[in-house]
Amino acid sequence: MKKINVLLVSLLICIASIDILWFFFPELTLRRYALMLPIPVIILCYFLRVEVKNILYLSALTAFMIGDYFFIIGEELEKGIASSAVGLSIYGVIVLKQSHYISTRRLLINTIPFLLIYTVPFIFFIDQINDDIFGEVVFYTFAVGSFSFMSILAYVSKKNAVTQKLLLAGISTVCMGIAYGIYLFMGFNSIYNVLANTLFMYSNYKMWQYVIIKDSTTNEGEKESITL
Repeated sequence: MKKINVLLVSLLICIASIDILWFFFPELTLRRYALMLPIPVIILCYFLRVEVKNILYLSALTAFMIGDYFFIIGEELEKGIASSAVGLSIYGVIVLKQSHYISTRRLLINTIPFLLIYTVPFIFFIDQINDDIFGEVVFYTFAVGSFSFMSILAYVSKKNAVTQKLLLAGISTVCMGIAYGIYLFMGFNSIYNVLANTLFMYSNYKMWQYVIIKDSTTNEGEKESITL
């Protein structure tokens, strides 16, 4: 995994560097196409790394790739937000499916307090959101919150190196959503756009690590069960 991990990190850093250069040189047209590359690069490294593919995970990455197309090439904000929300929702399902050690009691007890806290940043954006995309933004906000909540809960329930990667993915996803909200709906500096894109890449990289390690552990366990 180490060589492929280094390859993926190197490629993502190169893409992030192009995005940072765009902030200083806005006329850099290469940036538009470079931002389409992170998910295909992650998919490529995923295929290079694993033999048994996680269909749910690949579905999430496909949704993100479609979302990037709508955001960057098609310039259709509402479709991009909706597609990205689908990808994050699938991420949440993956965590829920794999984190069988999360107790139902803990899930129910923590859901309401978390959602109350999570909706606070959304309140600051609500007046600036166009009515045409309001439904998509609500869906996206819910997807971000659900995935981050499940990630945090998984780490709290079972603290180890694997769930730590998931925790980092969840936290960076929340920060990404806030940064995008500030840029899109509050008209702040483009640095928030660059920050959001960087966090998007980091979040998906950490999720890539989590899925590979978690699926490898599960597959090894299934093989041992068959042998026994």
